[in-house]
Parts: sequence; C-alpha cells; structure tokens
Amino acid sequence: MTPELTTELLPPASRNSRAPRWAVRFEGKLIGEVQAKKIGRSSSQFYEGLVLIQGRLISIELDTDLEERCEEILKAWRDPSSNVHTRYALKLKE
Repeated sequence: MTPELTTELLPPASRNSRAPRWAVRFEGKLIGEVQAKKIGRSSSQFYEGLVLIQGRLISIELDTDLEERCEEILKAWRDPSSNVHTRYALKLKE
C-alpha cells in the first residue's frame, strides 16, 4: 500500500450494523471509506470502496482485497475521471 495511505477503524455506523468500516486517509486528509460486506451465502469477505469527492461518498465497487480498495479510492480521488463510477456520479465526460 502507498506509504502515505492509511486506514483507521471506525465505530459501527448504527446499533444494528456490526460490519467493520475504515476511514481512508492520504497524508492525513480523509479521502474515503471502506465498508466490509457479505454477499448472500458467500464465505468471502468483500470490501466496498467509497471515495469522498466534493463532499459526496461515491461507491467505486466491491473487491475481496482491502488494500486494493484503498488504492482504488486514492486513484479515484486523485483523478475522478479515471473511474467509471465517479465519472458517472459527477457527470464527467470520458
């Protein structure tokens, strides 16, 4: 993982939600969040990356690799046009 990229475990989002979630920071600045997800009966743990752009959390898909989600958040935060989900959410041209 990029050395300046860090994660911090966050408290549960609600009393009913026990799924772990992490704040993602680059050089100390909050750039997004990762949330653990279970899909159906799958035994695999998935992680949803949410990038913070213009005050909005934008979902950038699921992956089974936590570090990969953090790197994708950084990539989308640095260049929103590099990710199809951020391009769509922000109405950017290709």
